[in-house]
Amino acid sequence: MNLITWDYVKSPHAIITGVSGSGKSYFLKFLFMVASTLGDTVAIDPKGSDLARLAKKRGAQDIIIPPFINGEDGKNGIGGKFLQDVVNALKQVESIMYERQSKLYQTTNRVSTDYRELGIKPIFVFIDELSALMTGASKQVKQDFQDTLTRLVVLGREAGIYLVLSMQSARAEYLPTIVRDSISLRVQLGRINSENTRFSFPELSEMPMVPIGGKGSGILSIAGDPRYAGIEPVLTPTILD
Repeated sequence: MNLITWDYVKSPHAIITGVSGSGKSYFLKFLFMVASTLGDTVAIDPKGSDLARLAKKRGAQDIIIPPFINGEDGKNGIGGKFLQDVVNALKQVESIMYERQSKLYQTTNRVSTDYRELGIKPIFVFIDELSALMTGASKQVKQDFQDTLTRLVVLGREAGIYLVLSMQSARAEYLPTIVRDSISLRVQLGRINSENTRFSFPELSEMPMVPIGGKGSGILSIAGDPRYAGIEPVLTPTILD
């Protein structure tokens, strides 16, 4: 699949969906490995699993994991405190976003520009199993999380803030519609059916023909890039630990 490339500047943000065992965690790890060579990374992993361990190995700037992973009391699981920790980490990235936008406004003479003019690296925020984050959290904290996520997705492109989200299904109760509509790269792996597909690909009227099978295969769309039109089949890379 080396004919398919993702220009994250032109087509910001990504979401990977798929049921358990579809290969989305492997694809997320692949993207993280590449992103860590291009810029700074933040890893949010409610399982404290593959993404968190890879982030530690690759020297991520921030790793947010549930308290029990660090040996603290695990009787409440991830609970609401973990989501508050996630919100705090996202707000730190949001502050950096505003600082970058301020520097651009004060220093550039160009009308159309972005963070690259400042000579700084992009920041990639990876969130695994996004829907699991909200388990046990209060309505207020959930709303704060979704509001912060919305601002980062809608405003982050010019400042070089890119989100990569992973979840089983991009349902509206977990992912606000404005967030989903602002994500350029959408990938669905594993079983392709109308129930799962309608959230990530609402423009899809008929089920696509997918001539490949097995883990890591599925469909994708990349908005904002004229090289790709519509929805295409994809076979994601295989990585070896």
